[in-house]
Amino acid sequence: MKTVEEYYAIAKDLFLEAHPELKSGIENLTAEQAASVGMSVEQLQALQKDRAYAAYVREKKLDGVLFAIQLAEPDKAVMVEAIEAYLRTHAEALGLSWEEFCIQNEL
Repeated sequence: MKTVEEYYAIAKDLFLEAHPELKSGIENLTAEQAASVGMSVEQLQALQKDRAYAAYVREKKLDGVLFAIQLAEPDKAVMVEAIEAYLRTHAEALGLSWEEFCIQNEL
């Protein structure tokens, strides 16, 4: 199973492949544009990729991690395992047992 960061990176790349206009705009950022905000071109591109993906997730009102796992994990059994592991961390952070969390969230 991948880490949350790995799922996020894969999902972001898949998202940009599905939105070629965004990908093209980001790839065409210039050194001058990057310098104007005190970054390298690579840093600015990475920032803009993150922003584009985050804006999409917010607009669609999605949980970014769940969406990333669903988008990036081709193996359905592994996807279910990764989602459950992610949700268990939420339950733990809230001080809930897994059963209580499932009941509260109708899972």
